[in-house]
Amino acid sequence: MSKLPGTDLAADLKADIAAKLRQRLTQGDGPPLDLLTADDILAAIWPEPVWAVPGILPIGLAILAGKPKVGKSWLALQIAHAVAAGGYALGEQVQAGPVLYLALEDPPRRLKERMAAQRWRLGLPAEFMPLGQFTDQVGDLRNGGGEKLARQIKHRGYRLVVIDTLSRSVYGDQNDAEKMTAGLTPIQEMAHHSNCCVLMIDHHHKLCGHDLDAVTDILGSTAKGAMADTALGLYRERGKAGAKLAIIGRDVEEHTLRLKMDRQTSSWQVEGDADELELELTERRQEMLDILADIGAAGVVEIAKMLGQPKSHTYTRLQDLVNAGLVQKTGRGRGKVLYRLSQREGDDVW
Repeated sequence: MSKLPGTDLAADLKADIAAKLRQRLTQGDGPPLDLLTADDILAAIWPEPVWAVPGILPIGLAILAGKPKVGKSWLALQIAHAVAAGGYALGEQVQAGPVLYLALEDPPRRLKERMAAQRWRLGLPAEFMPLGQFTDQVGDLRNGGGEKLARQIKHRGYRLVVIDTLSRSVYGDQNDAEKMTAGLTPIQEMAHHSNCCVLMIDHHHKLCGHDLDAVTDILGSTAKGAMADTALGLYRERGKAGAKLAIIGRDVEEHTLRLKMDRQTSSWQVEGDADELELELTERRQEMLDILADIGAAGVVEIAKMLGQPKSHTYTRLQDLVNAGLVQKTGRGRGKVLYRLSQREGDDVW
């Protein structure tokens, strides 16, 4: 561009750049975006979600979190076993498929012990990466590791991938939303493209309450819970065999299962819907209180017969009432422990 008398070269350059920008915005430098119309979406017959575990784990990115030592890894290994064998997981029939299990905290010896406890058999289509191999073979999912793992998943056609744990696969500050998003994005995209479920094991934060919020209870940045297609929270009181599994997701109906550890198979078994069981337990406990109010004192066998319930269930509920201070043990009658209502303040009789 030549400078003409009486003109400002800088102003001319600015005007030329502005004209080119307007042209690019109106005409574009390449083809238009590939978009779906509303009619495309409404008229198409979209396939139903593919499930690793029906009603619990669909394809996509899932995060299973809980406090330390509550049984998260046992549950993940149990699900992996069911998928590899085409068996049952959490009461649901599972379609068989290849499995990849990244056991980033477990050496092969510990894996063998746990697999033997869950009665794994030879010949199942499952592959493992034990402690000490991830850094060399895959590395931080934020810095190329995610792409490496995505290529492996696409190549092998896994139906389920377990990463135990998230914090050992995505390095850096777990509270950094940008880093967490960068690490999880390629895995989530690959999972959907490959019809695969990627289940990452994580932890709950220390201030986790009793609301059983599977998303907000996840340790670190809320970006992790927001990225997950499905969030599962495993909650267990110390010293008790039972637990609750809270489940929420984009393709999953929100619900909570009550679980109990089967010591014979080292696997979690579903007892039923937690809310329905809580209602039933509340009604049963009230029946016990009503019985004790009528008869004064009774043993476990007598109360169980009056309720029409197994002795073991009756005993467990009685202990809960004792711990709550509503019922007390009164000593022995004819060689057995008797239970009666606790005296309340202001009561003249027990």
